[in-house]
Amino acid sequence: MRQVCLVAAIGAFLFAGCASSRTAHRPGGDLPYPFKERPKAEEIVHLPTGLALSFQGAMDMISGARLVCIGETHDNLHAHRVELLILRELYRRYPGKGAVGMEMFREPDQETLDRWTKGELTEIEFLKATKWYENWGSDFGYYRDILDFARENRIDVLALNPSKELQREVRDSGLDNVPEGLKVKLPVIGDPDPYQRAAMKAVYGGHLPSEGMFDAFIRVQLLWEETMAVRIVDYLRSPRGEGKKMVTFTGGWHVRYGFGIPKKVVRRMPVPYAIVLPEEISIPEEKKDQMMDIDLPKIPLLPADFVWWVPYEGLEGKRMVMGVRIAGKDNEVLVEGVTPGSPAEKAGILPGDRILTFDGQPVSEVADVFLRVREKKEGDEAVMAVRRDGVERSLRVNFFPLPGRKPHPD
Repeated sequence: MRQVCLVAAIGAFLFAGCASSRTAHRPGGDLPYPFKERPKAEEIVHLPTGLALSFQGAMDMISGARLVCIGETHDNLHAHRVELLILRELYRRYPGKGAVGMEMFREPDQETLDRWTKGELTEIEFLKATKWYENWGSDFGYYRDILDFARENRIDVLALNPSKELQREVRDSGLDNVPEGLKVKLPVIGDPDPYQRAAMKAVYGGHLPSEGMFDAFIRVQLLWEETMAVRIVDYLRSPRGEGKKMVTFTGGWHVRYGFGIPKKVVRRMPVPYAIVLPEEISIPEEKKDQMMDIDLPKIPLLPADFVWWVPYEGLEGKRMVMGVRIAGKDNEVLVEGVTPGSPAEKAGILPGDRILTFDGQPVSEVADVFLRVREKKEGDEAVMAVRRDGVERSLRVNFFPLPGRKPHPD
């Protein structure tokens, strides 16, 4: 079986633990019912039977599971659209009986997530409290509709991943050398699934400098998935989760073939589950230079219960740049540099300016600017107050794409 995977994910997974699902793997050749024709966007296929189903038909089957595992490509808007459609339909069918589990949040974020779903935090407060861009990095725009829907309907959102401290210790020192203070958070790690290890070795092992790095890689992956399983099972067994269905949003390799999260949940709590993979019908040209061919071993398992074929669309190139280099110190944010021809230069912002407010909101750290700039679109305006030479000034920034580069906030 030939697969194409994102090379850049190797380092990210080893140090951040994320298993993205961008692949050119087409679950067809080893299936009991291989695809006879090229799939079409929005086609949903039930792999055990090879039958194409309508959305409602697929949901009739999916909704019979207590655990629905969706394996996303993190930077594809259409993968997140699939997640939201399934979540909405489960909510329609079982109002008040659903919950969401997300790998994008760590266990210490749970209190903040609870406050979010209760409507106690603004989006900016939420992103700052969870350190979204520091901890996850992917544009919040991919997940906004999902989290807004959860908040509007008071749906519990569960942080699935372990703390950074526990992950770092397991990665660097191994499972047997975790300090006593963190051991209480260490889940029981089951015997490694042979198919999982073989698949991960094929995908990543040959592209890491040493065997030791792969061992650290697989330790982190197992820690993540065992922690996810514990978090899911503990919730479903709790009074808060009694009688509810859980939908999980994770990278594809955490659920593909079932040897990740699903198996680790069933080991602790046998429940009916369904795996859904939003698969891209083609790899975008701008992504192909990040890909490489890899031979997967033969895996005698279905990659999913359902494949939902989707186009690819990312947010790259859709975010505006203000065109400043800023630094924060002692509750002050100072402009260190301004890009020629940028919105900041045209607004009259100069190096040395201290930013006081952005759209009427006080600025005391870089995130106060960064998070608000990320929400701007072409043609939007921001009003900034800055202090220069002891004098406060009001400046208007009009956002437009910088020529010759993809817009992204800085």
